[in-house]
Amino acid sequence: MFASDVRHWIAVYREMIGFSEELLGRLEDQLNRLPEAARDSAVGKDVSLIAGQLDRYRRRLGFWYERQWQLEGLEINHDERTVAYRDRAIAFTKREFQLFVMLVSRSPNFISPHRLLVEAWHDGQLPEETLRTYIARVRAKLASLGAMVVIQNQPRRGYAIVFSEARG
Repeated sequence: MFASDVRHWIAVYREMIGFSEELLGRLEDQLNRLPEAARDSAVGKDVSLIAGQLDRYRRRLGFWYERQWQLEGLEINHDERTVAYRDRAIAFTKREFQLFVMLVSRSPNFISPHRLLVEAWHDGQLPEETLRTYIARVRAKLASLGAMVVIQNQPRRGYAIVFSEARG
């Protein structure tokens, strides 16, 4: 198995998850307009079936992301707070590494800025500007590593660490 195969499956599962989320959202909107008797029947069958499949797709996507970390050759050393890729290694400060590890543990899911502050640093009182500063530092270090891993940001969803689709 090659990293390009894994990227293919990641793309497939992302598409399937996006389609399922959209379909589930439309069904739930339509259910609210149905009489209660019809709603119970539909919820018991269609919605639960799609929701179950969506959970399966998410688990599979998580599996493929874990496999990609292995195949891409990224090594995380928790004791030294370093990440190595091929012949390069980068060192993180304590806070940078805490942030990186939290993003990796939730990859490919997005985490809100507030949740990152609370879960990575156990301090929800820090300003989000502090988080953005550390995100920029971690992004720069990851870019210097030359690996395909990047930190993405989506408004109202937060940050996620993912593998980019093309090598730089």
